[in-house]
Amino acid sequence: MKTKILALVIFTMAIILTVPVYAQVSFGTRHGLAISTLAKTGDLYDNDEMHFSYTGGIFVVAPIKGVFAVQPELNYICKGRSNETTEFIETSYQSRYHYLQIPVLARFNTNLSMTENTKVYFNAGPYVSALLKSQNKPDGSSEWKDDSYSGVDKDPDLGLVLGMGVTFPVKKLTLQADLRYDMGLSEVNFQPEDYHTKALSLTIGIIF
Repeated sequence: MKTKILALVIFTMAIILTVPVYAQVSFGTRHGLAISTLAKTGDLYDNDEMHFSYTGGIFVVAPIKGVFAVQPELNYICKGRSNETTEFIETSYQSRYHYLQIPVLARFNTNLSMTENTKVYFNAGPYVSALLKSQNKPDGSSEWKDDSYSGVDKDPDLGLVLGMGVTFPVKKLTLQADLRYDMGLSEVNFQPEDYHTKALSLTIGIIF
């Protein structure tokens, strides 16, 4: 598991170090709320079985040419679902999966603006996530229990990110509001067949 996390961190650093030295690189941090579920391929969500959690991380915005930039990130995100039942467990329970996620996004900074200093952008790209741990909690219980399985079951989650946001100044700071949708492409272990992670997140960031 530690090897997977180290590989992800090295991958992120390699992306950052390949940015041309003349590029005007910006660094930032983002924090907010993720609303997630597990659903079949093609489904945006699965009924009302949503899970609410914190998400956050750090990112780099490196201009490439004109309005285009590359944006690698290193994030923590927790995905899961509630009101879940299986053929093995008759009572409802909640499940959640803690990930260290690395998206590499293409960013398009538009000329759309609400004011002179407020800019709208769009981003999209792939991500890879290392599973830190998974947990479950039966309804009526107040404690989350770690799932016990071998390391081979901690498969990485691969997927796509689609999003948009706006940057705006507040005094001497540049803030960023970001709305995105994560669509997992890997099946989740110990879940119904063809179930993937799905998450909608809203974060506020600071760009340095």
